[in-house]
Amino acid sequence: MNANTPAWLLLIVFTMPVMSVAQNDELAVNHIVIHDRLHTAGQPPAEQLSGLADRGFEMVINLAPPTTEGAVPTEGQLVAEDGIAYVNIPVDWRNPTYADFALFSAVLNQADDRQVLVHCMVNARASMFTFLYQAVHAQVPVDVAFEDVKQVWTPQDQWVTFGKMVLERHNIDSDVL
Repeated sequence: MNANTPAWLLLIVFTMPVMSVAQNDELAVNHIVIHDRLHTAGQPPAEQLSGLADRGFEMVINLAPPTTEGAVPTEGQLVAEDGIAYVNIPVDWRNPTYADFALFSAVLNQADDRQVLVHCMVNARASMFTFLYQAVHAQVPVDVAFEDVKQVWTPQDQWVTFGKMVLERHNIDSDVL
């Protein structure tokens, strides 16, 4: 580099290593930290699943069916080998049910103080279920809890119907969906 090098080029050159470190450290697509003990994300690659214990995770809840394209077939084994509890609740994308939410809630209620990763393929199911859990069980205001969903996607069709149904069952009035 010489004195004639534009400042913007210097900025790009000197920030590139920092940017690649951040990308290499990414857990998974659409990773959201709800709070220090609860994270949501899309499908982590196998390499990241093997390192979850090093990141402090003690439980993984996968809401995608194991036959979903892009799923890691050995996910349960990879996390269990590191001493992490693993639960797969295969939520049908076209038909999420209250039974799915009730099971998810029961599992998350048993997590106690463990650091939990809730994931699916792109963090749509995971963010929606976690939003509903936060609103129903953690008494987080609905509009506040829904902010994490909006960072990932805009629920439509069956997901709006599902979300409204869960909130109504718990006597929570909201127009966020």
